Amino acid sequence: MRLHLLCSVFLIGLHSAAIAAHPKVQHSERKLNTLDPVSLQEVAAQELRYRLPSYIVPTHYKLYLETQVHTGNRSYSGSVDIHLDIRQQAKTIYVHQRGLRITSNELYASNPNTNLTFLETLRYTEDAEREFAVFAIRRALAPASYVLHLDFEGELRVDDDGFYLSSYLDANGTRKYVASTQFQAISARAAFPCLDEPALKATVELGIKHHPSYKAVSNMPIFAEAGDLDGNVVTYFETTPRMSIYLLAFLVSDFLYTENEAAAQRVYARPNAINQTLYALEAGVRIMDALDEHIGLPYRSYMPKVDQVALTQFSAGAMENWGLCKYREEVLLFEPGVTTYRAQTTITTIIAHEYVHQWFGNVITNEWWSYLWLNEGFATLYEFLGADMAYPERQYRDLFNVQVVQRVLITDAAESTRPMTFSRGATLNAILSLFDNVAYSKGGSVLQMFRLLLPDAAWRQMLRTYVQGNEFGTVNTDNFVAALTEAFDGVVSLPEGTDVERFVQSWVNQAGYPVLEVRRSYRGEMILSQDRFYGNKIVNNDFTVWVIPYTMMEQGDAQDALLEWQWMTSKAVRVPSSLPNDEWILVNVNQTGFYRVNYDPSNWYMLIRTLLEDTAAIPMHSRAQLIDDSFHLARSNRLDLEIALELLGYVRHEREYPPWEAANRVLGYFHGRMRGQPDYILYELFVDTLIGDVFVTLDITTVAPDERLLEKYLRQVISSWACRMEIESCLTATRDALEREVFDAEPVHPDVSAVVYCYGLRTAPTVAFQYLFGKLLGSDNRGERQLLINALGCANDTEQLSSYLLAAIGGELQVNFNAEERLSILQSVLSSRQGVDALIEFLTENYTYVVSLLGPNALANLVQSIATSTNTLDEEQMLIALLEQLNSVLPASVSASARTTASINLAWPSTREGLLLRYFLERYNFQPVQSDTVLQPDA
Repeated sequence: MRLHLLCSVFLIGLHSAAIAAHPKVQHSERKLNTLDPVSLQEVAAQELRYRLPSYIVPTHYKLYLETQVHTGNRSYSGSVDIHLDIRQQAKTIYVHQRGLRITSNELYASNPNTNLTFLETLRYTEDAEREFAVFAIRRALAPASYVLHLDFEGELRVDDDGFYLSSYLDANGTRKYVASTQFQAISARAAFPCLDEPALKATVELGIKHHPSYKAVSNMPIFAEAGDLDGNVVTYFETTPRMSIYLLAFLVSDFLYTENEAAAQRVYARPNAINQTLYALEAGVRIMDALDEHIGLPYRSYMPKVDQVALTQFSAGAMENWGLCKYREEVLLFEPGVTTYRAQTTITTIIAHEYVHQWFGNVITNEWWSYLWLNEGFATLYEFLGADMAYPERQYRDLFNVQVVQRVLITDAAESTRPMTFSRGATLNAILSLFDNVAYSKGGSVLQMFRLLLPDAAWRQMLRTYVQGNEFGTVNTDNFVAALTEAFDGVVSLPEGTDVERFVQSWVNQAGYPVLEVRRSYRGEMILSQDRFYGNKIVNNDFTVWVIPYTMMEQGDAQDALLEWQWMTSKAVRVPSSLPNDEWILVNVNQTGFYRVNYDPSNWYMLIRTLLEDTAAIPMHSRAQLIDDSFHLARSNRLDLEIALELLGYVRHEREYPPWEAANRVLGYFHGRMRGQPDYILYELFVDTLIGDVFVTLDITTVAPDERLLEKYLRQVISSWACRMEIESCLTATRDALEREVFDAEPVHPDVSAVVYCYGLRTAPTVAFQYLFGKLLGSDNRGERQLLINALGCANDTEQLSSYLLAAIGGELQVNFNAEERLSILQSVLSSRQGVDALIEFLTENYTYVVSLLGPNALANLVQSIATSTNTLDEEQMLIALLEQLNSVLPASVSASARTTASINLAWPSTREGLLLRYFLERYNFQPVQSDTVLQPDA
């Protein structure tokens, strides 16, 4: 499943690499992070209470459903025959169900050579807490095969989970209804009674009765369609392969599709969006072909077809159901002339993510949710590799480090982070909390490290060994270790006393990651040491040890030279070095390993000198790594902040996107701290200096036909900062481009529209705001609507902002926004201080409407965002007044947290970090330059 974080705050959208990653990460941010032994024992005991007994194993489901969804009717009914293998004498059968009404049951004995034999109608009780229907058997069953027949009734849910109801407006404005499914992680039980654990794989035979104006789609092709006496139609599907029940999926709708018959691929969408499906079909075919060749186990050897569906309502973002992948519209549909390059990147990588799941997740599935990284880690890695193989000219794999590795290095540095292999229990919330950055981004990053230890052919053989050896089954770490051990044999030389199991377990069973400290004696040796890296402190008594693979590049080495892997298996080691004292060494080249690297100051300064004088002498991904590592090492007091800042200064010479994206995050952090301070002008001069030489080379409002993808990313980062720093030429160019669209019908190119619309509004006349608002109301494209919502939040006119915020709750402008769009409008204004002030005023007067429309959590999150943007005493007083106004509806803990956040922000200028930054800014005379002049102290 691709966890889709909707980046509603436009500030984040403009100044980050891309739409950040995975949806149910949003479900995972729950406070279940304690790792103390007592709590873990309690979790393990609780988990057993919620697990099915091991003696009951399903082998086949025959499922039949009836729905009248075409009318909007939520009621449905069905029956299911659950074929069971009872493996020990039993008097009880457990079946999962959530919110269903079982109306009848029958138990049969099953013999392959005879018909079913009726045994009895069972008494059963419901355990709502554990979501069990518990059937009691009068006479104990001997180990054998049985069939439990159940009739049941249910209602389509309205929370986008299980079997749920959604809708859309057709071209005539008529509301049409759709019944769809989302079963991961444990919501198949909300649609029909089943045994809802991933290891309990079974085949499924499905029939759905529906109105003839609608069609049913499922994992498998249609086997037959038959008319019923009541005028409805029953669609029967071919039987699925053996699979986890959470991968079952179906859809009942009036959707249309585009098709590549030769590739057995279709893309479904509502009829008034079907013209936006062609790119998803093309990308799906390309990506599947690339993965077939790369893995060497063709998809069609497992499944006969794969469909993709674009849904208007889908909480998961995207889901890999075997043969029927589902997506939110904005991450699948592509409209030429409207969809941006960033959105196209998201569409392409998400398709790759879901398609690689067809092997890693569907053919083989995590044994239990504690091994979720074995599903999501592979999918995260291959969303970039698979997209890159399909479209090599776009260099998608060059986005992996800055969009995945560096981001999760930040979150995984928290004390509360968890190991990759980990369980919090078997309840819905406990399982969903594991769909987090550790399972996805860290899983992908660590797998990338494992991959790069092997030649490409050996890695691909490992994939085949891993899948074929476990196909149609489930996997845990042991299965992965076995395949990797075979791949390493004779190819990778592990250090003495270390095997693949120890190596892998050190990364997947331990929380966090190390920092590798490289200290040169400058007398012929180096001391290497490792410690667990924490983002906010140094811990000297942490004895965690990782088996660390590393590479070294010495000054003067060719970048295409094959680097030798070396290993560190202890807390510290002395390593001989023949490197001259006046030449640098670079470790973990191109950030292949999942850890940070720190050097002694002399080596840092030699690296800085080279970055300033001969930038290209250091590999591109290493340049991005040096920026990211040095900043976070400084923030944790492992490195002098001045070294990190001096290194950052080299980016004035940088012309590649990945290092600039790493710098972008650093600049964004300090901007958030410096805004509102008396010496903020010094920071503006610093940023102007860094971006100046790059900015003058860019045309920020046009796009060349042959422009590289990474050039588009670079232009957006640089032009966003130029306009944010109020460089006149940037504001003028964006205003002029916006006005040409407003007055001359000359459309802004979608690939520059985010910056042009946002910053053009800052100085454009009111009619431009009205134009963009009208464009929002008239758009039927979810991706474009989100972009326009964010752009309108950039306005700095108080009246415009006030009217815009009122539109979110239905003020004088009665607009039919959905709930997500209403919240996005409120969040969008956080991109400027004027917007924050407008939001405070708006919430003071309208908080009751926000709570009733969007819920108390939305209000709490908005308040916390306001606190994060509070930097001055005046702003703090505005926040306190708002908190007092919201006292009756805001939890005390939220108010206390907001006050604490604001207090920390106000105290920051007097902290060590704040003082060092100001000292650095005062010490240097920053001016944009056109030459290779290095930073010089102000005399």
